[in-house]
Amino acid sequence: MINKKLLALFGISFIIVIALAFLYSKYWREPAAKYVKTDNPKLIQIRQDLKELKLELKKNGLYSCCIQNECNWCALHMEHCPCAKLVSAKGNEKSCPECAAAWNKKQGRIPGVDPDAIEVTTFGIYGFEEGGHHQPDSSEDKTKTANTPHREGGEY
Repeated sequence: MINKKLLALFGISFIIVIALAFLYSKYWREPAAKYVKTDNPKLIQIRQDLKELKLELKKNGLYSCCIQNECNWCALHMEHCPCAKLVSAKGNEKSCPECAAAWNKKQGRIPGVDPDAIEVTTFGIYGFEEGGHHQPDSSEDKTKTANTPHREGGEY
């Protein structure tokens, strides 16, 4: 009699484990994304243009990224990158979304920075930061803001 009860308990436990594993794999697990290299000529040209833009910005002292594989976000949205200076500001560490994601994966390149302390900022580009309403203008003189994000009130 005990054997039948143990067998039934084992069977029910097994079914529950299988059901939970199925639910986990279908609903709770982070979706798997996989990079697939494309040979689309437009994308190849965009990547090449972006690479050249970042080299030019670095040459002019306007691009100082804080992560191992430099971000594209700042070059695309602001035409300069202040993230290396910003993540070094103890107690007020901020970076663009792409850099913050890399820091979250422990891929920063600035020694002594706490990855968990970095706050994401879009420098007011999307308008959801408190007080952030500035839209970068490509005609602005970036030499004054190369290491400081432009934001109304000038705070950071």
